[in-house]
Amino acid sequence: MTVNHQKNKPASSYESEYMDTLRTLFNENSQIEAIRYFLNTTYLYFKQEKMVRRKPEVIVMGTSIPEELIYAAGAKPFWILGGSLGTVAWSDDLVPRDTDPVSRSMLGFLLNDHFDLGAEALIIVPITCDSSRKMAYLLSAAGKKVVTVDIPPEKSDPLAGLKWRGQMELLAEKLTDHTGRRLSKKNLVQATQLVETARKLMRDFIQVCRQKEGLISGALRMAVLNSYYYTADLKGWCGHLRKLNLELLANRQVISAAEQSKPKILLMGSPVVLPNYKIPFLIGDIGLQIGATLDSSIQKIYASSTQHKASKRDPFTAIIESHYRYDCSAAYAQNEMFYQSACWHLEQGGIEGVVFHVLKGQIEYDFELERFEQLFGQEAIPVFRLETDYQYQDVEQLRIRMEAFMEMLAHHRYREEKRAV
Repeated sequence: MTVNHQKNKPASSYESEYMDTLRTLFNENSQIEAIRYFLNTTYLYFKQEKMVRRKPEVIVMGTSIPEELIYAAGAKPFWILGGSLGTVAWSDDLVPRDTDPVSRSMLGFLLNDHFDLGAEALIIVPITCDSSRKMAYLLSAAGKKVVTVDIPPEKSDPLAGLKWRGQMELLAEKLTDHTGRRLSKKNLVQATQLVETARKLMRDFIQVCRQKEGLISGALRMAVLNSYYYTADLKGWCGHLRKLNLELLANRQVISAAEQSKPKILLMGSPVVLPNYKIPFLIGDIGLQIGATLDSSIQKIYASSTQHKASKRDPFTAIIESHYRYDCSAAYAQNEMFYQSACWHLEQGGIEGVVFHVLKGQIEYDFELERFEQLFGQEAIPVFRLETDYQYQDVEQLRIRMEAFMEMLAHHRYREEKRAV
């Protein structure tokens, strides 16, 4: 398969999208010095001149693979998560028009005439839906070195753990063959410590943001966490996040009552990935506050392997079992971890509404919607289903619907306050 037919497609939309997003994020929170590093990390990831020279050793499509195995094999994972409308355009002639935007964007990153990220890489494709299986085929047909990972869709299946282990052992073998580095116990332990340090700092960051409510926007909090997937130096990234946490804790800025009183929503469903931040920006523009986010990339933060320190299990087993347990991607027939995480957010309190984000074509999330409507309905918390794609033409239509949702939250808050009196 060739991609010569894409030569004339411009790169300007690709560049303007991430630059506009980063500029908006910086202007919102320019007073916090330590934020600059994370925005710059994201900028360097997307910058086309960098992409042209970049030759990653291991590429990971999505977040459904335990990255500790890649670090232990002596490589740095290069994540491709989608999120770019520009790269969607580059894959227009490769897939049907109604393919979900994440799959189209991912393919655009790897099959285009602007840069060749997969020239020397082992590309890991977790099979989370039919689209990912098709992507793996298209990449293989284009001459890329691809390894697929089948995720057992039913965690309650007695054989699911064995199937998952078998897939992870095959992946470990492919990684070792590709990098030439054995997955020794020492390498696995060191990789676990590195990743766990990052995850703990991200958990601390989420907690600090709760303590310093209103100090940074929900969109910026999401961008800092997203940048985990864009750094080429995870150890250095950890040092900067530690610095940011301390700066936020030491900040004495007085947050206005109006800012603190904004209704808080839980943004959940299809992951929102940089640079396409139209939904977080829209939520902030109309006066709502993203109190928390719940998706497969955020849930990974809580997949701690070090909780098994006292166990006699080997580090490989601890890594893969922890990842499978906490994974809440769209791969599962019934997404129990997704549901349990929503229950946890409900128990934490403070959430007045839920925006259930569904990217067109990702119907796996729609299958879960009814359960969440019932769950939050028990606490009289409204759930707003928001379906969209990476295009920006629907922003005003979404704004009207979102403003109506905000009015509903305001009326609900008024009734609760009146009842309390």
